[in-house]
Amino acid sequence: MVLFISLVLTRAARARTGIDAAIFMILLGMMVAMLVGPAYLYLTTLAFGIGDVVIWEIAVFMSGGMMPILALTGFRFVLLGEPERKGALPLSGLLEHTKALRAGYILLLVLSEFLMGWTFNLASGLIGLSVGYSLADVGGQLQYSLTSYWFVFTMVGEMGLTLFALRKVLRPNLLKTLIIQTVVMFLTPTALNSTVWETYTVYLEAAVMTGLVVLALYYLRRKEPDRPMLSYLGLFIIANTLMMVGLLLWLADGDSLFLALSLVAQTVIYFDAVLTGSGLGETFHA
Repeated sequence: MVLFISLVLTRAARARTGIDAAIFMILLGMMVAMLVGPAYLYLTTLAFGIGDVVIWEIAVFMSGGMMPILALTGFRFVLLGEPERKGALPLSGLLEHTKALRAGYILLLVLSEFLMGWTFNLASGLIGLSVGYSLADVGGQLQYSLTSYWFVFTMVGEMGLTLFALRKVLRPNLLKTLIIQTVVMFLTPTALNSTVWETYTVYLEAAVMTGLVVLALYYLRRKEPDRPMLSYLGLFIIANTLMMVGLLLWLADGDSLFLALSLVAQTVIYFDAVLTGSGLGETFHA
């Protein structure tokens, strides 16, 4: 699944027609829908079964995903076979709203990873609800899932694979900084199921954070500052500051809310820079 989502995002970043962009949006939406089904079944029955997951995935995949994709793909082949056709191509206006398109891609990506992490935590028995559960109980589960290795490690995998696939498209300075951000995400104490990792990565993350501040100062001192890069670094530093606060609270009393929010913020900032830097926008062009 990590490889599939990375491939979809890589292709989505290079979408040059509205039909292509719509297909990738449907694919990401389908991933979310395939996980919403099992989540709904679990909340209504408090029973997690692999058979239920398979049934929902097949049902949603066939009815909610394949038909629109087949229709759009067929329509594209028809248009390619008629080069004399004039006028705007179908869904061409979709690429005129690149900010909304990027936001849609990122929202669906985070939702799919979020639900996937929750599902894996349920399947492995790390979390579970009992009869008479409340919304606060569900919220606590979801918060735990966002900081568990099922979410963090898989997200790091998607970051790395997407970055590797787009390494020749991204500008060198942006590529190097995005690699650093991937490392920062990986240094989250909960990224691996290891007490040794939890103990020492806090210090490593603080050291990398200091290096990023120095890098931001370097870009500020340049005669011609790189505005998009500075904007990205500023957001990244804010997200990392939130992460450090979250880590301190997590170490002090086990509260992982700020840590969960910072991980989501880092993910959003990262993939926004990747999609924009790959050409799905007007800045960071290689």
